[in-house]
Amino acid sequence: MGLYAGPEYIIHFKYANILNVTYVTMTYGLGLPLLFPIAILSYMIFWLVERIQIAYTYRLPPKMDERMTKNAMRLFNYVPILFLFNGYWMLSNRQIFDNIVNKIELQGMQMESSHTWDTLRTLSVTSPILLICTFLVIISSLRTIFSQPFMQKWGYTISNTHFDVEENLPDFFDALKTSDK
Repeated sequence: MGLYAGPEYIIHFKYANILNVTYVTMTYGLGLPLLFPIAILSYMIFWLVERIQIAYTYRLPPKMDERMTKNAMRLFNYVPILFLFNGYWMLSNRQIFDNIVNKIELQGMQMESSHTWDTLRTLSVTSPILLICTFLVIISSLRTIFSQPFMQKWGYTISNTHFDVEENLPDFFDALKTSDK
């Protein structure tokens, strides 16, 4: 019976793939804009292959709750902050955009980059990125500090009431038309 059943559908590897592509693209995308079309192509290929594999290869996907999806969405909250911080650091690099190169005096010395923490104090074209990123870090910190019960007490969140809904939906493969199977 299990000979032609196909492999198990391991969903956590699929989430890891999506998170990996997203984080790498957002980390280096501002300095390497070619990563954005590559990421879109990667998502499209991933979507197409997964649809075909679920339809023809894998067993019936396991029933799972929303915990893994909520965890992935929680991890996606930090992507804009990473994008802006690393993007600011790339765009404010003086060796790339200002043509400032410090020579090495003696063999074995490291070359100074002129791109230090002191560049945060200088006003430049990239200062709005730093300002927005600072606000995002403050907002994220406040969301962490002032937890759900505190915010709910003051009326700033949606209630946590859970509704059990019985929709009487049939099994996935029973609901498909014969031509689609």
